[in-house]
Amino acid sequence: MVERKQDYFRVPITMPSNMVSFLENLGIECRKSGGHKIANTMIVRSSIKLLMDLDLDISGIKSEEELEDRIKEAAKRY
Repeated sequence: MVERKQDYFRVPITMPSNMVSFLENLGIECRKSGGHKIANTMIVRSSIKLLMDLDLDISGIKSEEELEDRIKEAAKRY
């Protein structure tokens, strides 16, 4: 299926400044290494696509830290 920009939804998210800086720096590093600057939205979409591929057990999760641990466990099995 070909995705078109008009099929996208704007999703407001909040995150601490260190995460925003990380996203910006990741995009800039790509450009410095000979590629193009990667947009923050592209990084987030790619991360979500990866999460969709993982066999992620989200049962009983009660905190962001616990979710992070489960994602790391699933990534190791991937």
